[in-house]
Amino acid sequence: DALTDNPAIITGSANFSIASTEQNDENMLVIQGDTAVADVYFTEFMRLFDHFFSRDKRNESLGKGSKSPRAWIDVVEDDSWMKPFFDPSHQLFRERVLLS
Repeated sequence: DALTDNPAIITGSANFSIASTEQNDENMLVIQGDTAVADVYFTEFMRLFDHFFSRDKRNESLGKGSKSPRAWIDVVEDDSWMKPFFDPSHQLFRERVLLS
């Protein structure tokens, strides 16, 4: 978990397949306890995840016959969407603090 005090980052070209572990010339680096490195990896992960999640939701909505490029977005007319970002027990709070 990148948001803990003792994160573990596993990076490199190895992908844990049979070929990767037994045949190919792969590398793997385990970085334990470096919160600064974990913050960088987590930020990049969230950037990529949010990008592809949004694309997937848009494509999903277009597949249902919608012509609007923003059809998957539900408009919230009050501030209820903000609550998880300020609740310390919620993952979105921890992401907001980390990425701010």
